[in-house]
Amino acid sequence: MFIEKNYQEVDFQDAEILEKELNGITFTRCSFKGADFAGIVLKNCQFERCRLEGARFSGVSAYQCGFIACVFQYADCFGAAFHGCKMLGTSFAGANVEAMSIDGGDWRMTALPGTDFSRQKLNSIRFSESDLRECRFDQAILRDCDLEGADIRGASFQGADLRGCRLERLALKDARFKGAKVDLRQAVLFAEAMGVKVDV
Repeated sequence: MFIEKNYQEVDFQDAEILEKELNGITFTRCSFKGADFAGIVLKNCQFERCRLEGARFSGVSAYQCGFIACVFQYADCFGAAFHGCKMLGTSFAGANVEAMSIDGGDWRMTALPGTDFSRQKLNSIRFSESDLRECRFDQAILRDCDLEGADIRGASFQGADLRGCRLERLALKDARFKGAKVDLRQAVLFAEAMGVKVDV
């Protein structure tokens, strides 16, 4: 189906992607509304300002791909896995993100409201300035993740291991952290959020 390496403003609405793997293809301002990607492997592909509303993205495995300012509204992303991907400014609002997994990557300014990351191991992910409202990170292990400036209203980090993560510019009182593990630097931030003056 894809014989070129670059596609701009092409309408792939409701297309069934028959390839088992796509490698090194760039899509710019393309429409994939209702398209079926289910189960395929994406490697080093770039999607820039693409529309994926209602797309079937379940079981997709994406490696070192870029999804820049894309829209996944109402897409089915059940069980999709993103490895080292750049998702700058992409929105998953309204998408089915059940069992979706993330392994590293740049997820700055990404909209992920209501995503359940409970018990997952999240390593070296940049969530700064992202919309994480109502997300669940209960008992998750977050290693070297950057949440600076993210919107965490209504989110739950109960029992999560947050040691080593950046938590600056967070409204910590707007989320639940019962039983969470934090390091000394983070403990100072929590104390300051409660109005306690810490002298270290």
